[in-house]
Amino acid sequence: MDIGSLLLRSEALAGRLEGILLADPALARLWRMEASLLEAAASVGLEGERISTPGMVLRLTGNMAIGEDARATEMALRILSVAKRPGDPFNMPLETIRRIEAAATPFGQPIDETDMLEDSELPQVVETGRAWAYVPILAGWRAAANYASRSRRTSPAAERLVFMAVEGAARHLRGLSPETRGGWQEEDAADGAILMPAEAGWIVAPSVALTRNGFRLWSPHSGLGTFLEAAARSLSQDLGHLGTLRHELARLESMTSAVSGRSRLPDLVELLKTQPVVNSAMVIDRLSVTRRTALALIGALVEAGCLVNLTGRRTARFWALPSLAARMTFAASVGQFRRTERPATVAPDREETLEIEARPEQLREQFDEKRLVRIMSDLDAAMAGLDEVVRRVGGSRGQTE
Repeated sequence: MDIGSLLLRSEALAGRLEGILLADPALARLWRMEASLLEAAASVGLEGERISTPGMVLRLTGNMAIGEDARATEMALRILSVAKRPGDPFNMPLETIRRIEAAATPFGQPIDETDMLEDSELPQVVETGRAWAYVPILAGWRAAANYASRSRRTSPAAERLVFMAVEGAARHLRGLSPETRGGWQEEDAADGAILMPAEAGWIVAPSVALTRNGFRLWSPHSGLGTFLEAAARSLSQDLGHLGTLRHELARLESMTSAVSGRSRLPDLVELLKTQPVVNSAMVIDRLSVTRRTALALIGALVEAGCLVNLTGRRTARFWALPSLAARMTFAASVGQFRRTERPATVAPDREETLEIEARPEQLREQFDEKRLVRIMSDLDAAMAGLDEVVRRVGGSRGQTE
């Protein structure tokens, strides 16, 4: 397939995904939260630092060993913070790209100023993308390629973040995606990246696309065809995954229908719609409840299969929705750590071991085949309706012309 056809296919899939997410903000937040976590881990992996997605959570619980793995995790957390809030490259190019460069620099290493772009060059990088804003994927690619040329390929991780920032900003210029957050506050620091809500407009996660179902090199100068093939395949899988995420949200809604009026469970459900990874401290702070109440609410959702303990521990725990937990568990199962050593962990007792061993089967039971078929049928019907709207709009424009 030629480059033009690949680009058209990728943009069509991205447009479908974008349309569904715009129509369902809760679904959009959940999908982008998952995609951001996976992108951060994959981006660090492309730099040669193998790291699991759960490793980013374990870093926050104080369960990561010091050394190379901890440094890789710190870099992944900084990339995660930028992926969730890329900034505004068209209106704030200097601040946006400098923040990207800082995030993409390996932890503990100073930024190399030898090939560092001058401030006057940064607006030119994003303007290269703005010229192609009507094709967002190409806009992001051209901006990344321009940055790669000017920086002499010193930071491929920064190039991918430039791609994401410009691709998302281009979608906003088309008048579809909401405006992304232009600035960032102290809470945007790496240590808060896991719990930071995702506020972005990008659709294509480049590192995820390149490492999904194989491994492909990131090459903004010569690898457009390979990238578009990978992006199209990844976007197709994301469209299918939306059915699972819709089911997650429906399960949460069903939990609130049978509770009393004084229960705080509906409040926790609303929190999870915007933040699918939580800990007890966040629940205490956001809901203004006691620790005992927070743990009881979380426990009710865990018992119902709506939440999964990511850390497999009884202290310093994080919980996530099952779809995210399953994707993170898969990332860990393929051997993400670069070194053979594993982080020092507290040995679980027998009860915890049985809980961890039982979890994969529990997740499989939650997404049985018949239920997934129904979900996918509903999704196909929704996309067919979207296609019909696009066809009618296109036909009416042709008659007008």
